[in-house]
Amino acid sequence: MDENKVKEELKKEILEEINKDEGEIFVNSAKTPGEKFVKGFDYAFEGLAYAISNEKNMKFHVLVSIIVLIASLFFNVSRVEMIFLILSIAFVICMELVNTAIEEVVNLASKGRVSKLAKAAKDVSAAATFVSALVSIFVAYLVFFDKFTNFSNSLFIRISRRPSHLALIALAVVIILTIFLKGLFYKGKGTAFHGGFVSGHAAVSFALATIGAMLANGDLFLILIYYGLAIIVAESRFEADIHSLPEIIRGAILGTLIAFSMFGAFS
Repeated sequence: MDENKVKEELKKEILEEINKDEGEIFVNSAKTPGEKFVKGFDYAFEGLAYAISNEKNMKFHVLVSIIVLIASLFFNVSRVEMIFLILSIAFVICMELVNTAIEEVVNLASKGRVSKLAKAAKDVSAAATFVSALVSIFVAYLVFFDKFTNFSNSLFIRISRRPSHLALIALAVVIILTIFLKGLFYKGKGTAFHGGFVSGHAAVSFALATIGAMLANGDLFLILIYYGLAIIVAESRFEADIHSLPEIIRGAILGTLIAFSMFGAFS
């Protein structure tokens, strides 16, 4: 009798451990079409943040993509060439996301056990990412090879003469780096899009304020208005309890530094 009781207790403990490993059963709560549409963006951003936070290769791909996009603005890249560059970048990042998803699914299915099939699945998905990276390198080579010899006719000179182009580039860099930092320091709590390591609103508003201040020709009244509006935007994120004060400060510093450095270097 005691032996059967011990067996039942062991069986119960084993089942509890299995259920604990498997996690809670997912119940799909009813949502309106609008809620599903908005939530889909949230889920997608969380997936992007997870990949950036947990995969070194993803960090590398995003950083290289930022460099290539910025470099393309300083050379006489045609519309067709720009299309191929963007498609190549998107292709590599999408393949890295798929590779990450396959690795996580294989880990879940194998539960940490050594398996030739699990290894083969991971190796094949990694090979697909490698091939996409090689293709993107080949495309970049074809696009940029002849551009270095004709740098004087590049967009570099035109950017220095047109503040509108420079402002657009500065804002694009601020937004991309904000997303990258959110994903890099994402801790898995809450959502990466709603909150995060830096405040995107603060970064963009202070970047705009800095751009306006540098174009204000020393008009102190305009400068105070620009930064006053930026402070109001940042303060609204704190009042709404979306970002903490350090996150807002980091966003403000990021936007200010990027705008100041780019206008200081090129204008």
